[in-house]
Amino acid sequence: MRRRDFLKTCGASSAGLALGVGPALLAAEAPRPLVVGTGPQLFLDDYLIARLDGLVRRVEAPERLPQPVLDSKTFGTTQPYLTVLRDQEGRRYRIWYNHGPAVWHAESADGLHWIKPRVAWDLRRSFGASLVDDGKGAGDPARRFKLANWQATRSRKDKKGDNSGMYVGFSPDGLRWTGYDRNPVLLGWPEGYAKVSRHGVGDIVDVSYDPLRRRYAAAVKLHALPRDGYAPGPRAGKAFRRLVGLSTSTDFIRWKKPWRTFTPDDRDDGLLEFYGMGGVHQRGGLTIGLVRLLRDDLSCDPGGPKNGIGYAVLATSRDGVTWRRFREPFLDRNPKPGSWDHAMAWVGGTLPVGDEVYFYYGGYARGHKVAPDKERQIGLARMKRDRYAALAPEREEGTLRTKPFLVPGHRLTVNVRAPRGEVHVRLLDQAGRPLAALGDADARPIAGDVLAEEVRWPRPLGTLRGKPVCLEFRVRQGRLFGFELHGKQA
Repeated sequence: MRRRDFLKTCGASSAGLALGVGPALLAAEAPRPLVVGTGPQLFLDDYLIARLDGLVRRVEAPERLPQPVLDSKTFGTTQPYLTVLRDQEGRRYRIWYNHGPAVWHAESADGLHWIKPRVAWDLRRSFGASLVDDGKGAGDPARRFKLANWQATRSRKDKKGDNSGMYVGFSPDGLRWTGYDRNPVLLGWPEGYAKVSRHGVGDIVDVSYDPLRRRYAAAVKLHALPRDGYAPGPRAGKAFRRLVGLSTSTDFIRWKKPWRTFTPDDRDDGLLEFYGMGGVHQRGGLTIGLVRLLRDDLSCDPGGPKNGIGYAVLATSRDGVTWRRFREPFLDRNPKPGSWDHAMAWVGGTLPVGDEVYFYYGGYARGHKVAPDKERQIGLARMKRDRYAALAPEREEGTLRTKPFLVPGHRLTVNVRAPRGEVHVRLLDQAGRPLAALGDADARPIAGDVLAEEVRWPRPLGTLRGKPVCLEFRVRQGRLFGFELHGKQA
């Protein structure tokens, strides 16, 4: 999204917060109370924030394992595009990935140690292994597993009549696949002959299911056109720059024409390009994705060959259509020279595991196109649940006030890291005045490193169910990640 479009959407004062620029007054008057429902409320955007004083948003990096979990020697990994699912019926983790153009499958008891690599779908010309599992209650059991990737009908140089684009296939078990008989479902842009198209799908496809809007979504590679005015990327060919687009479908067969979602703007340095968006998932009313960024004009080491570097940044959406990307890396390439993921770290899939989130990513050792059959491994980075970014004091202390919302349930918990500080929560009415309906406006302070510590007043929060309130968080020497509203008693 270009900066001027972002400002139109969010307003100038909101943009100051989103970019982490000091204190910002975000709403002069309380609007109509929001209906937020139960579930987590994360401070990755400004949706719930009315006023911020002394707090800034800081991205939290996950912790990576030192070695890849799937390597090229044992598993034949050749791409960073993948899907990891947890099979509750079989009590195992399952991964689909590329071994050359084919889709391969492996399994694990813990998500860390993988075994039984085998071919799942033997394809001659494809990129990607992105799929969704509709679960045991799938309307058509034969189509429970749905896979989408980029394919082409010719195995060699593109020629007229080569139907490339986004192809889909279906399987009852994730191992026996049948391609849709009317593929491709979204047309591509074969580099050898076709006219460059604004909506032509390139060779990166990441699909997900949107439970809020009950539809499938596909983040796809699109291409910039000469009239867009971008300087060409070093290895982008006739595309000038790689971009990200989005398409949606209610049946996984009929897809809307892709629209551009992420493009370079005047705040980006160098020849920034985009390689799709992986790991899309839902937290409360917020959709979160990991955008793969590419700088093919840079070297992974000072003075070295400019073979390209890559990293992943957070992106969020409230409607599944318009997105905002963060500027700073979420999962950066490994700074250690000679490491297996020193040049690139591109997230392919995310998976909640207990109180953590697992981020599976493709790591490249020396550059974008260097030794793809030997130097593209799959790694794992982990973080505690919902700790993508925090609101932290610029100095000693800061305050956040939410917009008014209707209390949906009985309990409130907070996600906080404050081992040497504390977080105070105050209950306010719509006008911002202390509300003592629960016996006191101020709850007991929260301290320590806690994912879901209950906020307690003299009387239960459920007393105010269905009524409008505001919350004020005072953060002293700590980090506030979000809160969660629960519909039932503990």
